[in-house]
Parts: sequence; C-alpha cells; structure tokens
Amino acid sequence: MDLDGLDPAFAPGVSHHEPGGFSTRQVINIVNGFKGRLVGADVVELNPMRDVGSLTATVAAKLVKELFGRLILDAE
Repeated sequence: MDLDGLDPAFAPGVSHHEPGGFSTRQVINIVNGFKGRLVGADVVELNPMRDVGSLTATVAAKLVKELFGRLILDAE
C-alpha cells in the first residue's frame, strides 16, 4: 500500500503528494471490500520529515491494523 496515493489532507508526510487522491476511509473500504484472499501486504512511502503532527504515521498505523485484520480473516 503506497501512502503517496492518499490525498495530502489525509497523508501529508509522503514524498510525492497526490492532490485528489484517496481518503483514509476509501482505502479502508478497498481493503475490506477486496474480493479474494489477501496473503501479504506492506505500507510504504511514509516520510517523517514531511509529516505534520504525525498525521501520516497515524494513518499508516491504522492501515497496518486494517491489513492485519484482513490477513487474519483470510487465513481462516
């Protein structure tokens, strides 16, 4: 999961901003609505030097939690 794809309003701490990108909720809906079995995932492109108030780090942690939840469900 590339954090650069999120709108800077939700993830300012990335190297390449994408105005008009996804919201955090849209990405969570994609993860939860993904058809098929999820077998692995990673979260990339967090740039702490550009992160305002650790907003992007918080979003990254939330997405990791959502991905782990999905991985656990798909492992059953």
